[in-house]
Amino acid sequence: ANEVLANGVFDATVVRPEVACHIRGWIVNGTNLISTLPNRQETLKLIDGLDFMVVIDTMPAEITGYADVVLPECTYLERYDDLRISQGKEPTVALRMPAVEPKYDTKPGWWMAKTLATKMGLGDYFPWKNIEEYLDYRLKGIGSSLKEMQKIGVKKLPADASIYFADDLSDFSVDTDSGLIELYSEQLAELNFDAMPVYTEHEKPEAGFYRLIYGRAPTHTFGRTANNPILYETMKENDVWVHPSVAKLWGLKTGQYVRLENQDGVVSGKIKVLVTERIRHDSVYMVHGFGHVDKRLTRAHNKGASDSQLITKYKVDPIMGGTGMRVNFVTFKLEDAA
Repeated sequence: ANEVLANGVFDATVVRPEVACHIRGWIVNGTNLISTLPNRQETLKLIDGLDFMVVIDTMPAEITGYADVVLPECTYLERYDDLRISQGKEPTVALRMPAVEPKYDTKPGWWMAKTLATKMGLGDYFPWKNIEEYLDYRLKGIGSSLKEMQKIGVKKLPADASIYFADDLSDFSVDTDSGLIELYSEQLAELNFDAMPVYTEHEKPEAGFYRLIYGRAPTHTFGRTANNPILYETMKENDVWVHPSVAKLWGLKTGQYVRLENQDGVVSGKIKVLVTERIRHDSVYMVHGFGHVDKRLTRAHNKGASDSQLITKYKVDPIMGGTGMRVNFVTFKLEDAA
C-alpha cells in the first residue's frame, strides 16, 4: 500500500502531448522487469525510449542487458539490510547481518545510495557514517543496540495496544463519511464507481485454450534464485499442470515436453507436463521465475518456460490501480517441443 504501482510508473514514462512532464530515466533495483511485468514488448518499448537506465542487481538478469550502467550489489548474506519490523500480537524486530565479506567488486545498496547522494550534494539526507551507525541509532530508540541484535537476531517487544480496535468501542469510528463500516460507499458512487461490488463475468477461453494461472514455489524467490547452484539442483525447471481430462484429450503424459501458445500467438519455451487433479479442467498452472534467456545465467538459461512471456494482456482495477494478469489463455503446441 505504500509502494508505487508499476503501471503508474509506466504511465508517467510514456510521452504524451497532454502531459507536461514525464520520466526520462529509471533506477531499477533488484527487479528483473523483463520477467516481472506483463506485456514484455510494451516494457521493452518504454526502456528503448528512456534517456538513461541504471540497474542494481546481484545476478546478470535479463534487465541488466538493457542498462546503461549496472551497479553490482552484494547478496543478502554479504550485507546489512534495514530492520524487519513485524506487527501483530507479539511485535518483533529482526536484524539481517552479513555472514561473509562481499565478493568481487560488489557493494550493498545503502552504500550506493549514500555515495551517489553525497556526490549530488544530497548527503544531508544520509546523516550517518555507515549502515551500522544507522541501525544502532534506530535500535537504541527501542532500548536495544546493534551489539545486542548481533547476538540475538530477533527481539520481541511488548504489545502496547489491544489486538482489537479498542477495549471500549463506544466511541470508535472508521475513516468514512458516516464514521461506520460502509457496505455501500457514497464516495465511490459520487466518483461514478459501483457503490457496492457488482459481479462481472470473467472472459471465457476459446475452445482448446485454457486460462493461464501462475504462482510461486517454496524453493525459489520469484526468478532471482533460479541460477543458484544449490536451489537449482532442488528445482531445475517448472512444469505446466494439466488436468487429467485435458491430458487425455490432447494425448499428454507427465514428463512430456510441450510449448504453450497464448491468444496473441506468443509461444513459450519448452516445458514439462505434470498431469494432476490439483488444477481445474479449464486452466493450466505454472511456477513463475523460469525460462530465462540470458546466457550468462548458465544454469537457468532456457530451463522451463516463462509465464511472463505469455502474459500479453492484463486488466487494471479502475478504483485502486492494481494489475490483474490471470486473464491470458494458452493452448498446447506439440510438434516443435523437442
